[in-house]
Amino acid sequence: MTRLSRRALLAGALGAGGAAAAAVVVARRSPGPGPSPQAPPPASEPSPSSPPSPTPLPRGGTARLAITSSFDFDTFDALQSGEPSTVELLGRVHARLFQWVEPAEARLGPDLAAAWEQPDSITLLLRIDPRACWHDVPPLDGRPVTEDDVRLHLERALAIAGEASAPLIQRTGPLRDVARVELPGPGIVRLILARPSPLLAAALAGEFALVQPPGLAERFDADPLDPALLAGCGSWRFAGFDGDTARFAAHAAGHRPPLLDALDVSPPADALQRYRAGGLDEFPALDPRDAAAARAVAGIKEFALPWREAVLSTFSVSAPPWSDARLLEALSAALNRRWLAEALFAGRARPSGPLPPVYTAALPEADLAAFPGYAPDPDADARTARQRWEAAGGPALGTVTVDVPAIFDPRYAASAVVIDRLNAVLGPQFRPAVERYPVIAARVQEGFYGNGRAAFWFGWGPPLPSPDPRDALLDLYGHALAPADREMLLAVPDVASLRSLQRTLFSGFSGGVIPWVQQVTEVFRRPGLEGPSPSPFWDGHRDIRRYRTA
Repeated sequence: MTRLSRRALLAGALGAGGAAAAAVVVARRSPGPGPSPQAPPPASEPSPSSPPSPTPLPRGGTARLAITSSFDFDTFDALQSGEPSTVELLGRVHARLFQWVEPAEARLGPDLAAAWEQPDSITLLLRIDPRACWHDVPPLDGRPVTEDDVRLHLERALAIAGEASAPLIQRTGPLRDVARVELPGPGIVRLILARPSPLLAAALAGEFALVQPPGLAERFDADPLDPALLAGCGSWRFAGFDGDTARFAAHAAGHRPPLLDALDVSPPADALQRYRAGGLDEFPALDPRDAAAARAVAGIKEFALPWREAVLSTFSVSAPPWSDARLLEALSAALNRRWLAEALFAGRARPSGPLPPVYTAALPEADLAAFPGYAPDPDADARTARQRWEAAGGPALGTVTVDVPAIFDPRYAASAVVIDRLNAVLGPQFRPAVERYPVIAARVQEGFYGNGRAAFWFGWGPPLPSPDPRDALLDLYGHALAPADREMLLAVPDVASLRSLQRTLFSGFSGGVIPWVQQVTEVFRRPGLEGPSPSPFWDGHRDIRRYRTA
């Protein structure tokens, strides 16, 4: 049976909501003729595997990494998977057409498509890297990746993108803008679009946009978790499981050979103990006590890793009670972000605006301070919260139910922390209801949180769709954008324009979305292992840049 994680289920529900769930409608289809797609960087840009200096980097060795979650596989079919942890395997053994070279900069670079051209707004030419080859295992036997392999992959992806059963977490909307795939010559794939598609390049670099060998559909039907289906053309070849550890060997004959010989990837259980015993080179400190203990280890390197999901609440604002913006402003002010980060997450969180702080275009804290809930002094916010609540008739609502995901309790005790704060600041009328995420997701779809009900939910939102901030804003606020704002957003705006749009969206929380905080986890790395800084987005492809200096 196919399994869907909490994140996949919630992302699907948030993305599928219609007018009744106007708080979170995912706007994935281009609105019609408009600006041309954002061009990826010039094809002359060096591959991510290229050394940053003329001095060759060291080669060889094994890196042992712990990831942030346990393995939970639903299928090894990349186009049908709804489980992000599956990408920890698939994203290393398969390639994409493009890759996010630097997620923090939202910068795309080459992968299977070593070069590309966009002669007009509805044509994209991809030139397949002639060095690309499949892994040297039957039936692939190391043969070159051909333009026909890519065509077959894209045609299957386009067909699945149009199916109602496709996992919505894959966010394949821009693929539906592709009218047909053509092969004009050796090593060339041409995409003809039905309309300009500004986010198509980002979709081709998406989390699940992995190019798998042709002819696998029937084998997936027979056994979707057969490890033999993991053979691909990525930089790593799957070498099997050793207990809970997935082992990978370098695909040295491919188009992006890693600097290391091997890679071991495992879940985070007992990570600090395994590091101390010499069994790990890098691990996330999910428990703040582990982070404190790790800092005492001599020479260890520390990185901040923002979570890929922001904590938020959504409201149906098309009818009372939440159509009164003063009520939403009161709730936002009552749960001051500084207070919330300390009380709920022991300080391991940052205030979030419409764009979480992981994005460089996010509103700086100085700007956020102008909105309810972001004051440097939580008590000042609390005073204004009570005034807003009473002026808008909040006490007359009676009992206000706050659905809290079961995963928050007892881990974070959110049903106690959040409710106690709301009752203390606004008055004793809030009560918690601990629910499973599928229940909350269904209620979001149904417009349950509003439309005459004094209810909302508090928890993790859907995974951030990509490093492109336009994706993130469309994901949660697409339903609230005016046509002119949507056109501006799709036209590759600058940071100033993105921040101006966020201020508009934030004024009165007119989109029915209250972002709270983005959590942060510390990642620790052993001296002598070098590589890219951790990213909250899928980044297994960036492991090719890891190397050892000792």
